[in-house]
Amino acid sequence: MRAGPRSIGLLLLGVGYVLAAAAQKPAPQQNVTVVVVNALPQPPQPVKAVRVSISYLESAVLITDAQQVTNSQGQAPLLVSADAAQRGSLRIAVTGAGNLVIYEPADGQLPALAATLTVRLLPKGSAALLGPAQIEALLHRMLLQVNSLQKQVSALKADAAPEQGAQADLGSAIAAWAQGNGFSSALVDQQVQQWAAAIQRQSGQATAEQKALAELALKHYAAAAQLFNQASDADREDIGAEDAEEQALEAKVKALEAAQQAVLDKRRGSLRRLLDDSEQAAGADQLNLKYHEATQALETAAATAQGEHKRHPGDRGFHELLLRANSDVALALRKEGEVAPADQSLPLLAQAAGEFQLLASEYSALGDRPEIAAAENGLGFVYVRQGVRVAGNQAMALLDQAVGAFQKALEMQTKGDLPQDWARTQNSLGLALDGEGERADSDKAMALLDQAVQAFEHALEVRTKADMPQDWAQTQQNLGIALMREGERSAGDKATALFEAAVQAFSNALEINTKADLPYEWARTQNSLGITLFRASEIASGEKAMALLDQSVQAFRNALEVYTRADLPQDWANTQGNLGVVLTGEGQRVDAGKAMALFDEAVQALRNVLEVNTRADLPYAWALTQNNLGVALENEAERTDAGKTALLFDQAMQAYQNALQIYTKADLPQDWARTQNNLGRVLTMESQQVGGDKAIALLDQAAQACRSALQVYTFADAPQSWAGTQTSLGNALLTGGELEGGDKAIALLDEAGEAFQKSEQVYTRADQPGAWTHAQLSVAEASLAAGQFNACLASISSLTDETLSPPGLVVRDSMKLACQWGTGDKTAGLANEKSLLTKGAKAAPGAWDFTGLNHVLQSSSAFATGRASWIALFAAVQTGDSAAITSALHELEPILQQ
Repeated sequence: MRAGPRSIGLLLLGVGYVLAAAAQKPAPQQNVTVVVVNALPQPPQPVKAVRVSISYLESAVLITDAQQVTNSQGQAPLLVSADAAQRGSLRIAVTGAGNLVIYEPADGQLPALAATLTVRLLPKGSAALLGPAQIEALLHRMLLQVNSLQKQVSALKADAAPEQGAQADLGSAIAAWAQGNGFSSALVDQQVQQWAAAIQRQSGQATAEQKALAELALKHYAAAAQLFNQASDADREDIGAEDAEEQALEAKVKALEAAQQAVLDKRRGSLRRLLDDSEQAAGADQLNLKYHEATQALETAAATAQGEHKRHPGDRGFHELLLRANSDVALALRKEGEVAPADQSLPLLAQAAGEFQLLASEYSALGDRPEIAAAENGLGFVYVRQGVRVAGNQAMALLDQAVGAFQKALEMQTKGDLPQDWARTQNSLGLALDGEGERADSDKAMALLDQAVQAFEHALEVRTKADMPQDWAQTQQNLGIALMREGERSAGDKATALFEAAVQAFSNALEINTKADLPYEWARTQNSLGITLFRASEIASGEKAMALLDQSVQAFRNALEVYTRADLPQDWANTQGNLGVVLTGEGQRVDAGKAMALFDEAVQALRNVLEVNTRADLPYAWALTQNNLGVALENEAERTDAGKTALLFDQAMQAYQNALQIYTKADLPQDWARTQNNLGRVLTMESQQVGGDKAIALLDQAAQACRSALQVYTFADAPQSWAGTQTSLGNALLTGGELEGGDKAIALLDEAGEAFQKSEQVYTRADQPGAWTHAQLSVAEASLAAGQFNACLASISSLTDETLSPPGLVVRDSMKLACQWGTGDKTAGLANEKSLLTKGAKAAPGAWDFTGLNHVLQSSSAFATGRASWIALFAAVQTGDSAAITSALHELEPILQQ
C-alpha cells in the first residue's frame, strides 16, 4: 500500500480588478491647436511625429478625450469635447518624444483651454523640471488621482483578501514621476520637501491650496484634510452669501434674467468648487487611512448638492453635480467597505451597491449611456467585493449579479465608439466570470472560465502592448490566471496545453512588469507564475516535473525579494505558504537524503505563514495553511527516522483537525472534503505506528473521514477528487482488514478492493498510468490479505513489465510469488523466484508499504511453511534491501521445490 493523493491549496495573490469609469459624453467639439517645441535650443525647435493627447479625471479614472500626432511644424490639431473643455482639471501628455518630457505647462496641467496651446519640452533630468511651479502641479495632480493610486496599490495585493496589504502613498507616485522624468526618487523627494518648507515659511503669501499641498507633501495628512475642509467651508459660506443675491434677482422681471443666470452659474461654480475641495479632503483622509472621515466629508458635500438640486429642480447643471456627488459617496463607501472590519464591511458595501443602483436608474432616465455604463460598472465591482467576503451559494449569487452588471455596461459601450472603456469593462467581466468559475463545480466551472478567457481576449484587442502596455500586462496576468484555473479542471494533453498558455501569458506580463519599474506587479506575476508551474508539475513526470518544480520555487523566491515581512506582511505570508507547498511537492520526488531538507524548509515556511495569517484575523487563510502544513509534516514523517515518525504524524493530524475548525461542510464543502480526505490518510499512516485496539480505532476514524469527504466529492461533480478519496478509503480499509481477523477482516478487505476498483473509473491506464498502477497493486494486496489468491493473480496479470518501474516490478512479483504459493502453483512460483533474484537488485525504499500485510503473514495458515522467510521477504521489499531480498528468496527456494 502507498499513500493516496494529497490535496493542497495555494494562495493566488490579488487579481487586478480595475473599475470601469464613465467615458466622455458625445458633445460638440472644440478645435484646439497644440504646438510642441523643444525649449532647450534657442530659438525653440518644433518636435514632429509625437502623439499629443488631452485627458481628464472622472470617477478617479483618467479618460483620454482627444489625441493626434504632430506635423513637421510640431502642430497637432485636436477636437476636444465641450464637456472636457468645461472641466478644470485637464492634462496634456506627449508620447514618443524620446528623452524629452513636458516642462510647460507644469506637469502638463491645463487650467483652461485656448485656441492655441504651446507645450514646451526639456530633456529628462533638466533642473528646471524641479522648479516650484512644477512641484506644485505635481502634488496637485497626485492628490486629484488619489483614488486611482489607491486602486493601483490595491491591485498589487496578494491574496484571497484583495484589500489587505500595503496602502497607496505619495512616495510611490513621486518615485514613478521621478523615473519618468530622469531623476532619482531621493532628489525629487528632497526638492518636494524643500518646496513644502518654503511654503510654510512664506505662509502669508501662499494660497490655501499651496498650504494644503505643502502639508500633504510633509505627510501631515490630517492638517491637509483640515485645510481643504476649511476651503470647502468657505465655499459653503459663499453659497449661503449668494442666497441674498439670488432672492433679489428672483424679484426682478425678464430684464434681470441674464443677471439671474450669472448668479446660477456662479452658484454652480461654487458648488463645483465645494465638491472639488471635498474630494481633495477625502483623498487626503484616505492617504491617512481615515476612510470613514473621507466618506463623511463626501456625504456632507452630497447633502449640500442635494439642497441645491431641490432649490433648482429643473436645472440640469445642479442635477449633474448632485449625481457627481452621489457617485463620490458610492465610491467612498466601496473603498471604506474594502478596508473595514469584517462586521462592518458587508453593510458598507451594501450601501455602496444601493448608491450605484440609484445612479444607474437616474442616468437611465436621462438616457446618458456612458454614465449608465459607469454606474453598472461600479455596481458590478461592489458585487465582486461582496462576493469575495462570503461563501457558498451567496458568493455565487453575488458574482453572478456582478457579471450581469458588467454585461449591462457593455450594452452601453461599443468597441468602435469607446474602445478603452469597452476593453476595461471586458476585463472586469472576465474577472467576475473567473471568480464565479473558481467557485463552481464541474462543467459549469469550465463554461464560466471559457467565458472569462474570451472576455480577457476581447480586452486585449484594444489593450495592446504598443498602445497600452500596463493595461496589456494586467490583462495578460488576468488571462493567465483564468487559463490556469481551466488547466486545474482538465486532464491529459488539454491540461498541459492550458498550463503552457497560462505560463506564456504571465511571461508576456513580465515583459512590462519588470522588477526595476513595477516591483509589486512583478512580484504578483511571479507568484501567479509559480502557482501555474507547480500545477503543471503535478501532471508531468520525471525530469520535466522536477524542472517545473525548480522553476516554481524560483518564481516564489523571486516574489519574496519584493514581498518582505516588514513592508508587505500579508503578501509575504501568502507567498511563503505557496513556497512551502511547492517545496513539499519537490520533496516527494527526490530521494530521502534531499527530501528531508526540503520538507524541513517547507514546514518552516508554513509555520512562518501562521505568524501572520492567524485564526483571529484571517481564519480562512489560517485553515488553508494548516491543511498544507499537515501535508508537509505527513511527508516528512514518511521519510524520517522511526523515532520521529509518530510525533510528526500526530502533528499532521492536529494540523488537519485545526483546519476543520474553520472548514465546515455547510460553509466550505470543497475545503472541508479535501481536509477530511487528508485527515483520513494520515490517520491510516499513524495507525501503522501503533498496534492493537488503538490502531483499529484510528483506522475506523480514517475510514469515516474518507466517507465524509465522499459526501461532497462525487464521481459526477469532482471525478479526480472522488477517485483520490476512494484510494484513501481503500488504504484505510485494507490496513484495517490486515489487522483484523475472521469475517470482519474479509468484509473490510472486500470493501477495500471495491474502493480501489472504483478509482479506476477515473485513473485509467491511458490517462493516468501511475494512479492506475497503484490501484491495481492495491487490489492485488487486498486479495492477497484476504486469501483470495486467484483474484490477486488476476489483478497482477494486467501489470505488464512496460507499465512498471524497476522497483515496481519487485513489488508486483513479490505479491505474485505469495499468491502463486497460495494457489499451490509451486512450478510457476519457482520460476518467478528465479526472476526475482535478478530483479531484487533494483528494489528501492518506499516503493510500497507492506506494514499491514506483515500481520497477515504472521497469522495466515497459508504461510505457515517458511513463515519467517515470507515475512523477511516483504520487509526487505519495503525497505529496498536487495541483499535481504536475495537471502529471503534463497530461504524460500527449497519449499517451492518440494
